[in-house]
Amino acid sequence: MRKGHKHVSKKDNDHTLPFDLFFEIFSRLSAKTIARCRCVSKLWSSILRRQDFTELFLKISSARPQLLFSFKLNGKWLFFSSPQPQNPDGNMSLLATNHHMCLRTRTGSRLVNAPARGLLCTQYIWLKDGFKDLKAMVYNPSTGQSITLPKVITRRAEARTYLGYDPINKQVKVLCMSLCTMLKKADEHQVLTLGTKNPSWRKIECSLPHFPISGGICIDGILYYLADQNKGTPKPRFPKPYTVVCFDVMSEKFTFIHQALDNNVNWYPTLINYHGKLGVLRHDHNGYFSGTTRSLDLWVLDDVEKLKWLKKIYVLPPLWKNLVANTRLNIVGMTGDGEFVFSPAVLRDHFYILYYNVEKNTIVRVIIQGIGPVSGQDIYTFIDHVEDLKRM
Repeated sequence: MRKGHKHVSKKDNDHTLPFDLFFEIFSRLSAKTIARCRCVSKLWSSILRRQDFTELFLKISSARPQLLFSFKLNGKWLFFSSPQPQNPDGNMSLLATNHHMCLRTRTGSRLVNAPARGLLCTQYIWLKDGFKDLKAMVYNPSTGQSITLPKVITRRAEARTYLGYDPINKQVKVLCMSLCTMLKKADEHQVLTLGTKNPSWRKIECSLPHFPISGGICIDGILYYLADQNKGTPKPRFPKPYTVVCFDVMSEKFTFIHQALDNNVNWYPTLINYHGKLGVLRHDHNGYFSGTTRSLDLWVLDDVEKLKWLKKIYVLPPLWKNLVANTRLNIVGMTGDGEFVFSPAVLRDHFYILYYNVEKNTIVRVIIQGIGPVSGQDIYTFIDHVEDLKRM
């Protein structure tokens, strides 16, 4: 035995196991199994909570991304996950889900934000009868942990929140904007860093009044979302195009991309990660995709410095109309293999997602089993979810 080579020891029969082998074995297990193993002994619990182990687990988990599903039922958020299929073949596949947690939510919690390093946050919070209890919640489906964030100090009764991740300092931050719907702008901006001993909101400056209109996506430490600069009602005669807001999670500074993506501003956008670049995808006129959709219009921010956009149009195959019919679909992202992923907006029996391969021009329907029996709830589907064992 090499000097200084640490071991995990079991005193009753003097069995030893090197730390590196212990880590290698346990990092291959699921988060739910790790949680059970932490209950075996104090020794195992302390080892499996070490920072070096949680970092190793996150690294391996990032190489095996998952699908994450969430919906609200009877005042509770439910979370399910399943392995994310790689290049699904054939006309149909099956996936079984794993139930993570079922937790009550706060009054006014409407949506959940896209995950950042395995965490989710209530995206839109609203309080009808006053301003005294405006709070958001953050969830970690892998550990079953949830925390209520400190009260937001604001004069408004509505707020929108986004999650961003700083890969340099390895910090997850929550950006909160108090909304003034009458003026169509966010008039207060605050940031909170998760994982600190006493998390609190810090007010930050924003030079451009704007109203967020899309979900956010964080790519390489930059949180992107779309905003409307057209203040007040009715709309001005010559409305400004949507603005891409860029929030640097590390420096907590805003920048803006004002270049128009399209002459028509009356469309419903979704932001996606297109091979490490920002992609803006146009929906149909009703805000969803359906069997009548014929093509996908995508704008890619090809060069941030020169503000160069590339427009791509993907014509859907005839099979699309037969598979989708009257179902309302959301696009939930693009995989690293170049496949668009679609999910029904409302949970039904025989729930499924669609994979559209742009290179092969093929569509595969993946049936999701294990959610339900429930029906009629708005469901939020996320791709590339990773399990993070680090407690908040």
